[in-house]
Amino acid sequence: MITLWELRGKGGRPYSLFSWRTRMALKHKGLDFASQPVKMSDKAAIAFSGGKTVPIIKDGETVVRDSWKIAEHLEDRYADKPTLFGGEIGRGVTQAFNTWVDRVVVPAMMPVIVADVHERVDPADETYFRRQFEGFLKCTLEEARTRRPHALERVQKVLEPLHAAVKRQAFVCGSAPAYADYILLSVLQWARVTSPPDIFDSSDPLYGWRSRMLDLYDGFARNIPMA
Repeated sequence: MITLWELRGKGGRPYSLFSWRTRMALKHKGLDFASQPVKMSDKAAIAFSGGKTVPIIKDGETVVRDSWKIAEHLEDRYADKPTLFGGEIGRGVTQAFNTWVDRVVVPAMMPVIVADVHERVDPADETYFRRQFEGFLKCTLEEARTRRPHALERVQKVLEPLHAAVKRQAFVCGSAPAYADYILLSVLQWARVTSPPDIFDSSDPLYGWRSRMLDLYDGFARNIPMA
């Protein structure tokens, strides 16, 4: 059994966008896993990994930290299971997509939802979360909330190429989903389960794509309710 260390907020709600990538990768591979919830501020609980962030998995005696490294581990160790990348070229393209999402989409989404996320973290993490994210944003969480309309416009501009992509094909990866889909879903699921206002309306192509993704694996992702 693989163990996954991930952040949990109020009511046991998983909310780490990077952990969602690992959750979906494990389901894609058909691998059972046990979730080990941790608080964002509890670095001692994950010190065994040699790092300070989740996700982390323990697969037998092997400990792997970082969502991308975990995906590569799963692809290589379980090569007989459904592929996450579709070969070495696909791996390279997916890594480039991973970098773009982390450096463009995630920073654009953060000011849209960060004040709402703060309301849903474990109470023990509230002070730590505020300090970390106000330092990143260079403003208070309350100021970020007042700027949400402008931030949402920026997100929509950033996502426009992906709106166009899923008009032409069912998934980011083509006719079926793979790890690039899970990278994008992680950001939209982060917003969906932490921030009450939906960033899409039902006419948006990414709304339909997200619905198809949430319907995968017998509702595995959909059974986490919206905020």
